[in-house]
Amino acid sequence: MKEIEFNIHGFVLKAKTWGDKNGQPILGIHGWLDNANSFDKIAPLLAANTYFIAIDLAGHGLSNHRKKTSSYYLWDYALDILEIIEQLQSQKVNIIAHSMGTGVAAIIAGAFPKLIHKLVFIDGLGAPFVVKEENMVHSFHQSVRQLKMARKTKLYGFSSKNSIQFASKEEAIQDRMKNQISTISYDASACLTARSLTQVSSGYRWRNDPRIALPECYKMTEMQAQLFIEAIACETLIILGKQGLFSKGMFLSRVDKFKNATLHWLEGGHHLHLEEQHANTAQLINDFL
Repeated sequence: MKEIEFNIHGFVLKAKTWGDKNGQPILGIHGWLDNANSFDKIAPLLAANTYFIAIDLAGHGLSNHRKKTSSYYLWDYALDILEIIEQLQSQKVNIIAHSMGTGVAAIIAGAFPKLIHKLVFIDGLGAPFVVKEENMVHSFHQSVRQLKMARKTKLYGFSSKNSIQFASKEEAIQDRMKNQISTISYDASACLTARSLTQVSSGYRWRNDPRIALPECYKMTEMQAQLFIEAIACETLIILGKQGLFSKGMFLSRVDKFKNATLHWLEGGHHLHLEEQHANTAQLINDFL
């Protein structure tokens, strides 16, 4: 594994790479509040003739935070990835995406189909956070209020950059396990936490931009999310956990919107690719690619 970075007009995104630099490029796009370590288990198991690049999205992991006047919408992440694809100077790339990352990948593959060879979605089916059209006004109002409240009360890390949030790494790992939208194992939490923490004085705090922990001011509607999926032209492998976010039918109506998709269900939760099913996940991906 090697650490690299991409400079996008002075804005730096960090990444981890595995494999042959001259091989077929595969971009790894992680989920919400995760980082490039999300792919630590499957990356070493991918075919040796590939070049896997796991990216820290803006505001996540070791990458730069956006300016206060900028946002963290799916569109913004997609623009960053498009810049990276251009810098790679490859005719086409593959993308392996998890959770929120599938929302970013769906935008790119739907809007620019000629850039993508194949897609892999891991426990994700496009934009994860959508809003009903009739709730858009209220949603915008609430998100602005929450941001102001967070800054005022110093929640979600809106405190001095030198203040301590955790006395130890162990405390941060346990906090990560408790504050998830789905269950996550201790080992998976430790893996992700290792790239999300920074040491300050006698303790630790999250390295992530605290704004990404808050609801977006403007979310996609379900119709918009499905329009991007319908525009995806390439083959898509969808791997869902039987105990993941889609186990009870969440967003399953989206599966029918894919033109050319293969669906696999595996035992495991939302981070199955970082837990016991990582080997099976990697095997499915290798066979598919």
